[in-house]
Amino acid sequence: MAKSITACQECGNHISDHRDGKLFCSTVCRQSFNNRRMKRGAELYDLFRALRRERSDAKQLNIWTEMCRLEKQWNDQDVLERPDRKSYMSPKKALANLLDKGSLPRGDILVK
Repeated sequence: MAKSITACQECGNHISDHRDGKLFCSTVCRQSFNNRRMKRGAELYDLFRALRRERSDAKQLNIWTEMCRLEKQWNDQDVLERPDRKSYMSPKKALANLLDKGSLPRGDILVK
């Protein structure tokens, strides 16, 4: 059984409504968290597409290293601004979310 969250994942305030799966104390906190995820995702999206589609140039420019640095910067920022609150999903949950939405192309052949 999953551990019940009692502190808002964004501001750390106590969540008064303990419904299973509730992560935020208010709509404002949920939107703030999701907006940050979208902005960060867009930045990674651009780098990842460049890495996949123009591999030799991306390797010369160390795109993967830059992606890792960017993630570390975000993690350091989250630790400072939102201590003890996880700002990412477990690998299992992230894949499950993509599978549930039908946006994970399982079994498709990648570039040969």
